[in-house]
Amino acid sequence: MLLDPPELRSVPQGLPHWPYVQAVDDALIARGIPPGTVRAGHHGLERGLTTCMRLGWDVSRTSGRGGIRLDWEERKGWYYALTGIDSHDVLLYTVITALRTPIAAPERVADVAEELVCFRRVPDAEYREEWDGAQEIRVAAADFRRRHLGLGPVRLPQEGTDCERGAGAGVQLTIDTSTDTYEQVVAAVRAAYGSRSPE
Repeated sequence: MLLDPPELRSVPQGLPHWPYVQAVDDALIARGIPPGTVRAGHHGLERGLTTCMRLGWDVSRTSGRGGIRLDWEERKGWYYALTGIDSHDVLLYTVITALRTPIAAPERVADVAEELVCFRRVPDAEYREEWDGAQEIRVAAADFRRRHLGLGPVRLPQEGTDCERGAGAGVQLTIDTSTDTYEQVVAAVRAAYGSRSPE
């Protein structure tokens, strides 16, 4: 079972995707395949302050001759690694094509993890089911990025506003070229528009 995340000095509000980390961990425990290691954090400004998670099963927890690792990033989704006896020895690293949405339902993540841990293969299926809390995670992650840039939280449209009726819908972003650094501008654009970070 996971402990609550420690308060991060740079993020006193905690991690925006922590509820998803907990939901995935709970699904894996319910399936009887809890990971040996769980890591949650975020990448820096150079990658748009994207949130991430890493789950690991060492060789003692798998049926093969090596370990398994699942990596998640909020915009890119799920990847897996087949590792050797030493978990730093990565034999294969690739996207999990079975999970067709970045914030996949924890039960579907558990389906994939079970196949990998027990048989070192990905299930021959496509899971398009998104987690119920996905929208809240997206808003929390956007607010997390905006706080890092000194901006206010995302405002959802109010009932009866022009945005809700479709007039003037969109994102407004103000950049002060005399004070904002290039890195701040790039991070603000990524936070506002949700664009993918460059490969």
